[in-house]
Amino acid sequence: MWLLVGVLTVLLGLLAMLQYRWTGEIGRAEAERQQHRLKRSARRFALELRHEVGQVALAFRPDFRGRSGDVRTDQLDRLARWQQTRHAELVSRLVVLTRSSSGELLVDAADLGADALASIPLPAGLEGLQQRLEAAGDQGRRAFRMLQKPLALMVPIVRPDRRGPGRFRPEDLRLQGATVLVLNVDYLTGELLPQLAEVHFGPLDEGDYAVAVLSRDDGAILYSSDPSLGRDDLEHADVRLGLLSQQGWSGGLGSPGRYDHGPRPAGGRPPPGAPQPGFPDRRGGPGDSGRPPGVEEETSPWILVVRHHGGSLAEAVEGVRRRNLGVGMGILLLLGTAAVVLAVSGQRARRLAQQQLEFVAGVTHEIHTPLAAIRSAGQNLADGIVFDTQQVRRYGDLIHKEGGRLTALVAQVLDFAGIESGSRAYSADPVQLGPLLQKVVGDLSLVLEQAGMTVEIDVAEDLPEIRGDTGVLRRALENLITNATKFAGRGRWIGIRAAAGADHRTVVLRVEDQGPGIPKSERMRVLEPFYRGHDARQSQAPGSGLGLSLVRHVVEAHGGRVRVEPRDKGGTTVLMELPVEGQPSEGSR
Repeated sequence: MWLLVGVLTVLLGLLAMLQYRWTGEIGRAEAERQQHRLKRSARRFALELRHEVGQVALAFRPDFRGRSGDVRTDQLDRLARWQQTRHAELVSRLVVLTRSSSGELLVDAADLGADALASIPLPAGLEGLQQRLEAAGDQGRRAFRMLQKPLALMVPIVRPDRRGPGRFRPEDLRLQGATVLVLNVDYLTGELLPQLAEVHFGPLDEGDYAVAVLSRDDGAILYSSDPSLGRDDLEHADVRLGLLSQQGWSGGLGSPGRYDHGPRPAGGRPPPGAPQPGFPDRRGGPGDSGRPPGVEEETSPWILVVRHHGGSLAEAVEGVRRRNLGVGMGILLLLGTAAVVLAVSGQRARRLAQQQLEFVAGVTHEIHTPLAAIRSAGQNLADGIVFDTQQVRRYGDLIHKEGGRLTALVAQVLDFAGIESGSRAYSADPVQLGPLLQKVVGDLSLVLEQAGMTVEIDVAEDLPEIRGDTGVLRRALENLITNATKFAGRGRWIGIRAAAGADHRTVVLRVEDQGPGIPKSERMRVLEPFYRGHDARQSQAPGSGLGLSLVRHVVEAHGGRVRVEPRDKGGTTVLMELPVEGQPSEGSR
């Protein structure tokens, strides 16, 4: 059995080591997968936001194909059409910068809902545009451009040097002005960003991640799905990504789109599925495998921050890994413990079976001896061999004595059966322990005399009363004294002492002998049913192994306890403590 337990222990240890490694590998793979998935969602968020802003640029892109007309009127018309779109509130103001025939810079503006442009001074932050417009001969590709202060999208106004349809070369284009579309930050942070966050990161109130958008200049929180998070909490994020970068606006507004580098299709529209100029393709392309265009953090006015609610994605995955590892290790530990318990139970069952066999053998021997004596004496009396009066009386005493041994043995077995079944009930009467000891010793005087025992009794005069079943306590005392008689050894002396405990709440009874003593490893086991010590088995001393176990059951039933201790001068002391009458006794029944 123990060999099997050892093999199972080794196998469980090996399995635990493999599970630790597997759990670690699975945790790392899961962390990488979640990180990749999170980055992909963040990239799509950035591209979607860029696409929505790019739609604004496309809506206000002027037509330079040889058409003449007032640019300001054209932009005002586009503003009116933009008000009918889904994200009309995304634009808060339209500013048109043009040059007059004399080279003077004209600045006109209109708020959302206005039906006319009004001349205004050059807004702060647009001085760079003025310098570019004043640069003579400025030509080439002119792309969209994000402005940070104010947050706006610049759409260049270009005109070709020549007129007429056809393909234009970049060097034919001249920068004539610019349209500045001031974005509504309140609408972005209050409407558009929450919508995109829920689309790409799931329901924010039930999801695993907190999404926030910070200002790159001062780190202010412009939007956060979790208001409880502060700037310090967002310093350690799982993903940081720039939004609305000044760079990466593909195509350019000053030059034809990619579909314009060749014959223009009929109807003046790009072929189906062709990427729109001026903003990245939402379907990904390079953005799905690396950093998408336009997310350079150093040139972005805003920063997207995504943080796991558990602190970080790595900590969350590690927590799940630890929980899974703990559950797995707990199961393995439970299996190992179950194997050990089964082995110990099997050993105890075999030991108990052996003890029961020894008990049966001992009881059989105990019964066989008096029965043989009784049968022999009865046979002699029946055959008339014994006819002398003295001999008849002697045979009668023998039959009486052996019958008493049988009666005591049967009573002992019945007591044990009643205790184990729980059907034995005890009375609770006041008991004087001193007189009860004297009576027990008197009843055992013949046994003690035949064994050559000297009994020394020391009972304190002020010994308090105890409460219990007098008959059961008497049988327990008989068992203690009889057990000491069997194992008293050559000393042939038994000491019985009774006194009040140190706290005066118990009565302490000690039964001592001068025998060989009991080894330390057996002092508690001799109180178990059927157990007989090694010396008792070797000397083949008579007994059933029930005496001390019955004493323990009786004393514990009365709320006391039994201990086996070595005697200072050699031998054994069996100590019995019983509560004084009136004291609580949890074990009494």
